[in-house]
Amino acid sequence: MKNLNHSNTQTIVKGELLSSPGKIAKNGYFVKTGCLKSYIIDSEGKEHIIQFAPEHWMIGDLNSFTFDVPSEIYVEAIEDSEITLISKSEYQNLDLLEKEEVIEMSNKYRNNLIASNKRVISLLSSTAEQRYIDFTETYPTLVQRLRLKLIASYIGVTPEYLSEIRRKLVKK
Repeated sequence: MKNLNHSNTQTIVKGELLSSPGKIAKNGYFVKTGCLKSYIIDSEGKEHIIQFAPEHWMIGDLNSFTFDVPSEIYVEAIEDSEITLISKSEYQNLDLLEKEEVIEMSNKYRNNLIASNKRVISLLSSTAEQRYIDFTETYPTLVQRLRLKLIASYIGVTPEYLSEIRRKLVKK
């Protein structure tokens, strides 16, 4: 987002939490550099990654942000990152932005929705191997950057099983 208020650009460190359950999301996040993740922790303490946001992706709890309800997700930096905060006033006053900015923001939200829909369909109907392939197609820049544990959490398998899947794919 080229022209959004650059005073809202921040550098955050790996491990920094930007959002957590129970708090109302005041911002969305556009990732300039680095990578963020959104996730939940289930009743047994297991982390389930919902989305990754590498460079040029947006992330946040849109439900909490839009309707001022408590968030259900965590948003955390998994790499040192530079982000631009998108405030509710910027989001609600799109008429104050340049046309190109509005189009860019709309395209990013559309792409996030498409990626989310594909992810739900994949989780409901695909094998673990296909979910890994889908991950590599959705996030090609993250395959080598992320720890196996994070990718395994995203596709819903153990790191050991993900290693088996990767070995099997290399042999093909």
